[in-house]
Amino acid sequence: MKLEELVLEIEAELYKNYQYLHEHPELGLCEFETSTFIKNIVCRDGACDKFVNVGQTGLVAVLHGEKEGPQRCLLLRGDMDALPIEEEQTNFPCSKNKGRMHACGHDAHTAILLGALQILKKCKKYFSGTIYFFFQPAEEILAGAKTLFSNSAIELDKIDGVAACHMIPDLYAGDIGLKSGVMLASADHFDVKVIGMGGHGAHPYTTVDPVTIAADIIVQLQNLVSREVSALDSAVVSICGIHSDGNTYNVIPDTVQMKGTLRALKKETRAKLKERIVEICTSIAHAGRAKCEVYFSEGPPPLHNNKELVERTKIVMGKILGEKHVQMLDIVTMGSEDFAYIMDKYPGVFVRIGCRSNGKEFTPIHSSKFIVDRKALTTGVLTLSGIALDFFGSSQDIEF
Repeated sequence: MKLEELVLEIEAELYKNYQYLHEHPELGLCEFETSTFIKNIVCRDGACDKFVNVGQTGLVAVLHGEKEGPQRCLLLRGDMDALPIEEEQTNFPCSKNKGRMHACGHDAHTAILLGALQILKKCKKYFSGTIYFFFQPAEEILAGAKTLFSNSAIELDKIDGVAACHMIPDLYAGDIGLKSGVMLASADHFDVKVIGMGGHGAHPYTTVDPVTIAADIIVQLQNLVSREVSALDSAVVSICGIHSDGNTYNVIPDTVQMKGTLRALKKETRAKLKERIVEICTSIAHAGRAKCEVYFSEGPPPLHNNKELVERTKIVMGKILGEKHVQMLDIVTMGSEDFAYIMDKYPGVFVRIGCRSNGKEFTPIHSSKFIVDRKALTTGVLTLSGIALDFFGSSQDIEF
């Protein structure tokens, strides 16, 4: 049995599913139609042994192998949610839901996971153990991966490995990218509230001006990375929003509020910077006779790829796609991914799937013009299926 031939058999349905998902995007934790669409397809085809609901919209399809042998367990993930973006109307396919768009490839990830489920169901007799297919909600708001841990029907202690893929327009469709070790940063949000005492703009000496204090805080926070993080490490501290309770030209407000993000590649750097952000904000406010409140919303940790699984994926995908189509990436990005919550607990591999079309302009993720080349879908199914069959040692039965 040849894997590529199995994928070719479902190629038309794979694209059809992708097109429907792209045209009907839903935001995080509201993927009700998407969830129903997935369940209807899987139940119609009898493609899994059981379903487990995760949160309100997440699903885990469970597939048991029929071969005798070690009962290992692999989890494959595909995220489902879209972004609050109005899609460029020249795109095809194009969103039919106003103000919502699959601008990060999650529609492709979901279609790919459905395709991998169809393929691996046909291969049940060639592997022992269990595969969890996690159709994950709310990745864009970094809240969906943790829902996996909310249902006791999922035997979390039996999971031996995890894998996921993500579209990347930096690579052309047909290529994939791999990297051992840290691949993506942690992501924490923080809110800063500077509490002063407002008054007339003509008499600032009678006030405790939270605006100038906030400005000092912003300047000093920018020194954190350049002066307190090694040049061989990476981190980002960005203030991304600032507003006050004032709304006129001649009144100094009582309070100023700021929103920011903290990203780091190492857990220890993340912890240090979190502590220093609080110190800097409160100390500068105190020096200016104001008060300051700092609140952190902790997001996912750095995403770390397991070296052994990356190497195995490199070998098996070299056989399936050809070695020239498997690229080893040397760049770490400061973007984040909530699948890191899961990869923090289990050895895993996170694969970049090239989605750029030859001869067409580069369209970045989270852009209203973002598109996925059709070839990326089959590459994604080959990738997840190949990882799974290699994980269970089925290469002697399935021709790559």
